[in-house]
Amino acid sequence: MRVISVPSFGSPDVLRVEERPVPELSPSEVLVEVKAAGINLMDSYMRRGVMKGVELPARLGADGAGVVTAVGADATAKIGDRVAWQYVRGSYADMVAVPHERLVPIPDDVTFEAAAGGLMQGLTAQHLSHDAVPVPSGTVALVHSAASGVGRMLTQLITARGARVIATVSRAHKARSAAEAGAWKVLVRDETEDLGAAIRQLTNGEGVDFAFDGTGRSLFDVSIASLRFKGVFVHYGRAGGAIPPLDLWVQPDGVHLVHVRGDAPHESTDQWRRRASQVMQWISDGTLDVLVDRTYPLKDAAQAHRDLESQETVGKLLLIP
Repeated sequence: MRVISVPSFGSPDVLRVEERPVPELSPSEVLVEVKAAGINLMDSYMRRGVMKGVELPARLGADGAGVVTAVGADATAKIGDRVAWQYVRGSYADMVAVPHERLVPIPDDVTFEAAAGGLMQGLTAQHLSHDAVPVPSGTVALVHSAASGVGRMLTQLITARGARVIATVSRAHKARSAAEAGAWKVLVRDETEDLGAAIRQLTNGEGVDFAFDGTGRSLFDVSIASLRFKGVFVHYGRAGGAIPPLDLWVQPDGVHLVHVRGDAPHESTDQWRRRASQVMQWISDGTLDVLVDRTYPLKDAAQAHRDLESQETVGKLLLIP
């Protein structure tokens, strides 16, 4: 079978297509024929060597969707099942061995592309807006990078809860995607001289109740300046760099700072499955509209990484083996 390998850290050019044996299954694993594999920023971090604990040669890919072709003795899945998964290393491949507890069934009316494009980012958005920092109806939330995979789904779920979203996007061509996700107002950062002032103007000078930021350093000051008294800053990523150490004494009074991991690290397998099934149901019933911007054959994984890092894309990118 073909896999994408990282023999050395570096640019997208280091990615190689290699032939490997089909993996042997443990009793609790299933073998899945990959129909679509997600491309995520964490894959870029791993390829570049900036993520801790990555040993060479490395395998990329953490999420995807496909069809079960073989099962271990203790696995509960059946051959022919349509399934999706999250956090399974090596999903950039024709086949992948997946622990059966990391699988979620795909509804009949959901495509492999929608399942692979929606599960990981949908779980992050669900965790942020429903569990970690529940957003009440009638509030206003700021969502940065609202045309990204997580940002677009976060916008949809917050809107579905009855709150209004002020979305920011990096460039003008991404504004439509954020608006179609349900954003109340969309601000293009490249075209807005004082982003914090523009956000406050939209809220009649009061500020937003929540600021969801997966960029980190580059938009931290704007997020804090945009919050109302007792507003909540929710940090869940650092695509724009790590936030430096803070002097809390100089931060605005009454502002809450919350760091949330994109996943839910302490949840049980059953809890994860319930959340994953909920995301699949949202995709099925249209609560979540999954935007797959571009797809690539496995051999073009390097180009997919270049496109991801260009910051020109919206939604999700997928490999189709």
